[in-house]
Amino acid sequence: MRVTATENRRKGLTALKLENGSEILLDTEIVIARDIKAGSFIEDLPALKYESDFKRAKSRALWYLSRGDLSEKTLFDKLKSGGFGEEVCFAAVERMKELDLVNDQRYAKRLAEYMSVSGISRKELYFKLIHKGISADIVKDVIETDNGEETEKIKQLLCTKYLKKLETDEGVQKAFAALVRKGFSYRDIKDAFKAYNDEINENGEY
Repeated sequence: MRVTATENRRKGLTALKLENGSEILLDTEIVIARDIKAGSFIEDLPALKYESDFKRAKSRALWYLSRGDLSEKTLFDKLKSGGFGEEVCFAAVERMKELDLVNDQRYAKRLAEYMSVSGISRKELYFKLIHKGISADIVKDVIETDNGEETEKIKQLLCTKYLKKLETDEGVQKAFAALVRKGFSYRDIKDAFKAYNDEINENGEY
């Protein structure tokens, strides 16, 4: 396909006017490197378009990642919403994985650690990570170890967020129900209440 004219556009893009009356947008750096100008003949237009889109998708992915960690799915969705085709989005994400800039296992672990500080239950954490696009296998691997952490989280909530509720029987019931809604198991809630009451009885205060 022969190029009849070129026109600079915003954001580092150049429009190539083609002899059939259509136009395509290519990365300006590629146009310059290939010395494409009016009169140039392009043998494989789809390949050139893919090269341009892939280059720009990688650049966009790096920009997104410079602002914070992302899961594979989130990065893919951001690129796709930016106008890139699925094949290019997939290739750009794979390149970020090769560079170890995207790692769902690491991302899920960091996010789990951050969320756990707020006293979130494992069940709620599971669904939040799934919502972020992390695979179920990775999520299970990240949160499968308990070691009494759930009970300790509940105890901390009893000593802070729900402390005033524990002054009355009705308040205790409301605190228990609220913990159930947060995804904590009945067993862990009961264990936490027992540990809390044992320390109250032993020390006179928590």
